[in-house]
Amino acid sequence: MRIAGLFCLVIAGAAMMPASVAGAQDVVLHLRRAGDTVSIRGAVVTVDHTIEAGNSDDNGTVRVPDLDDGGHIVEVVAHGYRSFEDNFNVGPGVPQPVQLDLIPIAASDTAKAKGQPTNLTLAGLDGRRAKGQGKFFTGAQLDAAAGRPLANVLKLDAGAVIVSGQGGASHLALRSPAAGSAPCYAAVVRDGLRVYPYPGAQPPDLDKIFPEQLAGIELYAQPASVPAGLGDAGTCGALVLWSRGAAH
Repeated sequence: MRIAGLFCLVIAGAAMMPASVAGAQDVVLHLRRAGDTVSIRGAVVTVDHTIEAGNSDDNGTVRVPDLDDGGHIVEVVAHGYRSFEDNFNVGPGVPQPVQLDLIPIAASDTAKAKGQPTNLTLAGLDGRRAKGQGKFFTGAQLDAAAGRPLANVLKLDAGAVIVSGQGGASHLALRSPAAGSAPCYAAVVRDGLRVYPYPGAQPPDLDKIFPEQLAGIELYAQPASVPAGLGDAGTCGALVLWSRGAAH
C-alpha cells in the first residue's frame, strides 16, 4: 500500500509540473549587420511585445528561455541601426540560432538638428540639480546604462511616461493620453537648442538616442519644475540632453 501511495504521489506531482516544459524551448537569437557577419552587441531585444529578453552579448546573441513553439514577433533596437521588427518561428526542426539582420543607419539619417537657442548650458547643470526640481543622470549613470535606448532608461529608471508615435517611435509625454486625445509631448533641448517644440519638428524618437552618447540628462516631469528659459514651451515638462564631446 505504501508503494502504491508513493506511486500516486509521483503521478500527481508530474501532473503539477509547469506546462511550459512541453512544447517550449530555449531559443537563441543572433544579431548581425546586414550584408556581412559583424555581430551586434548591446542591442535591446523584446519578444511578442511583452518579453524583455535583455541585451545581446559580445557575440551578438541573446537567449529567450521556455519560448512556446510557433510564431513570434521580435523587436530590436541597437545603436547605429534602424529599428527592427520581424516574425520568427520556434519548434522542432527549426535551426538555431535564429539569424536577424539589422540595417545600419546611414550618415545622412543623423543630420544636425535644427531648433531654437535657449539660455541653458551644461555649466549650469549643477546649479539646476541643486534646486532638486528634476531627475538628473550623471555620466557614470549613463555609462552603466550603455546600450539601452533612452526611452527604456527614462521609463524604467525615472518612471517617465513614454508614448508611441508614428512608425513605433517613442516620445516623452507629461502623462498617458486619454482615449481619443493627443499626447502632451515634453519639450526637448539638445545641447542648449530646443529641438521640440519647433516649427515643422516632431518629438525626437528616444529609441534612437543612447546613454553612451550623452554627458548628462535633465528630466523635468512637471511643468512647474521646468527651467524658466523654456517658458511656455515647457507646459508638458521637458527633457534636456547634453552630448559627449560637444562644447557648451
